[in-house]
Amino acid sequence: MANAQLWMFVVSNLLVFSIGGALTVLSYRAQLRLGRENLRFTTIGFALITISTAVEAVYAPGISGGDWLTSGQLLTLYTIESLLIASGLACIAYSVLRY
Repeated sequence: MANAQLWMFVVSNLLVFSIGGALTVLSYRAQLRLGRENLRFTTIGFALITISTAVEAVYAPGISGGDWLTSGQLLTLYTIESLLIASGLACIAYSVLRY
């Protein structure tokens, strides 16, 4: 059963990383094409949200070494991921406000 959970984790993170990466690239290309500074913040926001997925995917299996994460390690993982997502959303909100 743990093998199925691992594959669900990998597939869901790849899906979020792919969509986030595509949004980051599209936002960057729009910023280059239109030359609007607020789109730079949108690009940064999408990139931070996408990076949070990469941090989770690298940090969770890496720190556990194949074992379960301790509560302190899990809390650290969720804190880092939440801060990256919050920063990304703040950048996107700032971009929308500047529009």
